[in-house]
Amino acid sequence: MLIVLDANLLPRQGRLHSVAISTLLRVAAALDSQVAITSIVLAESINARRQDAEEALDRHGKALSDLSKYCQVDSYYVPSLDAIVQQWEKQLRDTFLILELDGNDAKEALEREAARQKPAKANGTGARDSAIWLSVKRRHLNNLDSTHFASNNTNDFGTKKGDPSLHPELARELGGRTSDFHYHTTINSVIDALCSSVQIKLMPESFPEELSLSIIEQVIEHEDLAEFPDFSNRSPEDFGPIESLELSDIKVRSAYSVSGVTVGFATAYFDMPLAPEVHAALGTAVSGRLGGWFEVADSERVIQFDVTLLRELAYQHEHPAK
Repeated sequence: MLIVLDANLLPRQGRLHSVAISTLLRVAAALDSQVAITSIVLAESINARRQDAEEALDRHGKALSDLSKYCQVDSYYVPSLDAIVQQWEKQLRDTFLILELDGNDAKEALEREAARQKPAKANGTGARDSAIWLSVKRRHLNNLDSTHFASNNTNDFGTKKGDPSLHPELARELGGRTSDFHYHTTINSVIDALCSSVQIKLMPESFPEELSLSIIEQVIEHEDLAEFPDFSNRSPEDFGPIESLELSDIKVRSAYSVSGVTVGFATAYFDMPLAPEVHAALGTAVSGRLGGWFEVADSERVIQFDVTLLRELAYQHEHPAK
């Protein structure tokens, strides 16, 4: 099975691994399937990120220039436009399978645009949408597996704007392979089609000791560490000896079962007590809130947990009341 996403379902700002995309990747892995984007979508997403980042950097530069008229502004690191774009491209390539555009499809995409043939528009535009469709169609017809294609561009791919069904002209191009081609307008629609939502409750005892050690390592090495005042100029080594991990107020935000695997997203309050010898210098504990993706075994014991977000991270000078 192959899952293909259009550019309009990828985030233009922030991290690539949104809750929906992270869920889809987890579900796809459980099904031994791949999530892909076409080379056209790759280029569209990179260019959109470049345009938005360039505008943000320009606004940032102007704001600093205006502020410097009233006070001294100390220098600090701001990534270059190229660095921002390169990082985004790397995330896309590391996350998705890239479906390259065949030369014949590139030619046909232009011809479709000239002929106003779906998914090209009646006004003579739409070569990129045509190229995306032809790449997805080629991959589907050349493989025996089913395809799930997700795009909220129902005006061009759908029967009509807002209609979540594939346009009849495009469906006819699939010939005898229409039954295993599935069109979606949202990522959540793909998730719902592939797995079942389940109810599950996690308790602190659901996390074995070895997993708690992994969560501690993920917290102190998290890429967002510098966003918190207590850790803006610190390295993971500056946390001090951490004795344990205590979790509370665990909430499962979503959970899905697929092919015998249960995965989900949960948030929790955490408290990491520090060794007594660093209490005077650092505090008694590091605390905050975290969110992450989990996988559970049949016994509802968590066997994997990936920390994806941190909130309210700080040193405590006494253990906060639960």
